Amino acid sequence: MTSARASERSVDVSSIDYIEEPPRRTRRVSDYEVIVAGGGTAGVIAAVAAARNGARTLLVERGGFLGGHIASQLLEHSAGWFDARGQRIVGGLPQELVERLVAAGASPGHVRDDTGYTLSRVPVNHELFKSVVTALCHEAGVDLLMFSPVVEVLRDGASVTGVIVENKSGRTAYAARAVVDCTGDADVAERAGCRFLSTRTDADSTQPVSLLFKLGGIDHARLLDHVEAHADDYRLGVPVSALRGEAHVNLWGFGPELRRAHADGMVSLARNELHYSGWALTGEAVINVTRCAVDATRAEEMGRAEVVLRRQVQEFAEFFRRYVPGAERCFLSASASCVGVRESRRIQGRTVLADDDVRQGRRFPDGVLRGGFPIDSHDPKGASLDSAEHVAGGYDIPLGALLPSGVDGLLVAGRCISAERKALASARISGTCMAMGQAAGTAAALAAAGRCAPGALDVARLQATLAAQGAILGTAA
Repeated sequence: MTSARASERSVDVSSIDYIEEPPRRTRRVSDYEVIVAGGGTAGVIAAVAAARNGARTLLVERGGFLGGHIASQLLEHSAGWFDARGQRIVGGLPQELVERLVAAGASPGHVRDDTGYTLSRVPVNHELFKSVVTALCHEAGVDLLMFSPVVEVLRDGASVTGVIVENKSGRTAYAARAVVDCTGDADVAERAGCRFLSTRTDADSTQPVSLLFKLGGIDHARLLDHVEAHADDYRLGVPVSALRGEAHVNLWGFGPELRRAHADGMVSLARNELHYSGWALTGEAVINVTRCAVDATRAEEMGRAEVVLRRQVQEFAEFFRRYVPGAERCFLSASASCVGVRESRRIQGRTVLADDDVRQGRRFPDGVLRGGFPIDSHDPKGASLDSAEHVAGGYDIPLGALLPSGVDGLLVAGRCISAERKALASARISGTCMAMGQAAGTAAALAAAGRCAPGALDVARLQATLAAQGAILGTAA
């Protein structure tokens, strides 16, 4: 095995295995009480929660705007706010965000799920969403660093004490008393040496990635005529007549048309259904249908997914024009700004949220939020879901599932928590991730104020603080 120093000149890099970089000094810019990595739905709420609980807070985001998959993926809507019994399971800061979106004209708030898959959903204007969440962070006093991926962590023994980022300012370090990993892929936890439940993240072992897109120019009245004439081909929670005149239309189906288009060679991906989220007043719809099986932790595979998925976007836009009545004149008006990931790394936490915990509605003494969305797992390479299992009621997510085993000073929130695969397929939904953010951000702020590790917190105090700030808990007696 050969190597060369990066400072050497005239090196034939084709003959070496490694480049030895010279030692470097990284400037420590500032000290914070809480640093949140990742500005998605979990990260935004975590940062605001930490700041409102008195912590000087920095939010670092690898992209150029906040909002995560709702903004970058054009996510059809936010879900997970109520359980199957109709009981609210997410409140607090996430609900405040919904109210801000409604006030800004960016959402109608909680509306019926027309498919009957869940009780309700929150459609969102994606462009306004970016501005609303940015204002929410700014008003809370959160400092922002954009285009700033975390490239390394600072450690003192087993404790994470800060992060190193690289951006246009160069390579810089920021110290913290507590760090919250909301990167989705557990990038901070991985660099901190955490153990993972998901030892395999390859294309056969995780849910597929997707690229959502938006169509304009749709005649929703004609499209609903078609749906009504073929109602058996759709998952309908209400009669089609109830959809007419609605501002937001949610459909799950189009199976015969998709199979015919694949047989005709029109689309390269075989699908049995797609999800259609229509904004009838503007003639637009967000389409969730593309799929590609890759390891989302590998940059080269995500590059391949970008090529495959954007080809699929073009094919499915043409599919609508050719096969769907009312969409003959539709056009591609927007596509997601990056590939959307459902599953990659999952930490080994102090507690593991098990599949049966979700199915049985388990309560935990250290419960800090509630979940309740169906187990929604997508087949990596098949034409449909591999699991669409309803959950009878709400379940607790414990603080231990947000705390990596063997590492102090770090919490996680979002789809990288400590959970078995089917449990994560329920808990990864955006409303639940926002509630995770509030729990993790509040815990980080309390730990920083008490100069203790998040795992050493008085759980009763954390629960009381969350409840006082509107979070919904269902802890065991």
